[in-house]
Amino acid sequence: MATNIWLRVRLPEKELTALQQEFPSCDLRQGDDASVDAAWLGQVDGVFTEETVPEEMIQRLTNLRWLHVTRGGVNAYLTPSVKSRPIQVTGSKGIHGTVFSEFALACIFMLAKKLPEAMAAQSEKKWQKLQPVEVEGQTIGIVGLGTVGLELARKAKALGMRVLATKRNVDGKPECVDQLGGPEYLTELMAQSDYVVLLLASVPSTFNIIGEKELRAMKPNAYFINLTGGRAVEEPLLIRALKEKWFTGAVLDAFAKQPLPEESELWRLPNVLVTPRIAGITSQKWPAVLPVFKHNLRRFLAGEPLRNLVNKELGY
Repeated sequence: MATNIWLRVRLPEKELTALQQEFPSCDLRQGDDASVDAAWLGQVDGVFTEETVPEEMIQRLTNLRWLHVTRGGVNAYLTPSVKSRPIQVTGSKGIHGTVFSEFALACIFMLAKKLPEAMAAQSEKKWQKLQPVEVEGQTIGIVGLGTVGLELARKAKALGMRVLATKRNVDGKPECVDQLGGPEYLTELMAQSDYVVLLLASVPSTFNIIGEKELRAMKPNAYFINLTGGRAVEEPLLIRALKEKWFTGAVLDAFAKQPLPEESELWRLPNVLVTPRIAGITSQKWPAVLPVFKHNLRRFLAGEPLRNLVNKELGY
């Protein structure tokens, strides 16, 4: 009897055909919620998805045993039915180190070399002298030393930066990190850093992890860069800190509400750069994502433990 896998993604035709040929024992069907065979839904064993699956759809997938996500963070996919039923959830953790770390470094160089100010002056045809600073010798504070954070730390150290980091469980300091601490080290990290980069999993344990004490600890000339933890700091508090210039400015790619609502003051603050959740986007998406899915599909078919299995209570 075939194993039924719903490809709730938009694979290019070439990759779809190759996948079907590689797994002939599977009934692999691609389609969105509107086009998939309703009668077949009750027979689906596994779902490969990019977007979150609505709770109502999960309830219709009565035979579902496995949910695989193209993203590294999966908390948004953990609906009540997913959490209460014996559905294994796996993510694509480990493939986003390059894109997130490059984006973080792009932000740091842009800020250090005063490119936003230069662009603003250009728009007014103003020949404005600016004072760029060297990145080498400055301090980066990485909040969340996971797979992505470690890749950023390695690159930052190669640039001659001093690297500080926090991690939920400190189990040995990597050579590319100068100082590593647990959650209790967060305030000190923010006080010493020229660039604070948030690379936190968006899970309940990280919500509002940064409060007024932490933001006020930052240097007046420091920058706050949030790439993943959309709910790590409450928006009204962040807006207040930016307006009152507790630190120089921010680059924000993660938000509690996405897209960022038009009425948000963050759009209009002169010391904020808003980017539309692009830090993790890659031009090599399927070559990175598909091997992880295929590896887990083989394990799923063989009844073996899955890679990147999520603890549904912790959310990662």
